Amino acid sequence: MFGHSLLLRQLIVSLIWFINILSWAIIINSLLSWVLEPMHPVRVFLGRFIEPIVAPFRTLTRRLNTSGIPIDFSPLFAYITLSIIASILRGLL
Repeated sequence: MFGHSLLLRQLIVSLIWFINILSWAIIINSLLSWVLEPMHPVRVFLGRFIEPIVAPFRTLTRRLNTSGIPIDFSPLFAYITLSIIASILRGLL
């Protein structure tokens, strides 16, 4: 019984680390989008990991009326969602 709870704890800690890495990748990719072209190798590399997370939020933000503001809020929503998930997982520890 104790071994299962230790294994579950390690799984939760690993998930939190993975979420933190994804969160930082979202932040870095968002900042780099201001200075690097979309096809820059660093942005392409980060995009491979980030796009599956951000894409669902991008479809939701397209439905919002942003009054022509050329800002993509989907990385922000993805970051907030990942932060909430990480907080819930921390509460399980």
